[in-house]
Amino acid sequence: MKIRVGYVTNSSSTNFLILSKEELSSEYLYKKLGFKKNSPIEKEAMELCENILYATQGGLRYFNLDEVNFDNVREVFGEAAAHKFQKYKKKGYKGYMGYTRSDDGTLTGFFTTDSFEIEEKGFYIHARNCMW
Repeated sequence: MKIRVGYVTNSSSTNFLILSKEELSSEYLYKKLGFKKNSPIEKEAMELCENILYATQGGLRYFNLDEVNFDNVREVFGEAAAHKFQKYKKKGYKGYMGYTRSDDGTLTGFFTTDSFEIEEKGFYIHARNCMW
């Protein structure tokens, strides 16, 4: 029998879709995710936003899809999300996909292990494609 000594992780990841009227930036995400300036968790919140922004450049977890389009959104996030993508795309929204990992920081880990959607004026995020 072998016994593992040291840190063992059971990393999780979440694929996400963001539809945004504005070009993504850390500051914009910070605002749209509901964080307030001078918050006690401002540093961690900004790290989460930077991780999300960075993740949009790396593709999706367990999917080999390069493009944000109706069929790819439907395959990963489902029919309802694909129709939202189509509706927002017609209004000029930009589409982003990526994934975060639970071992990428405290708030990023929380973001990754939760499943949610946020829809408000100028912004939509679908983070319901979680893998354990």
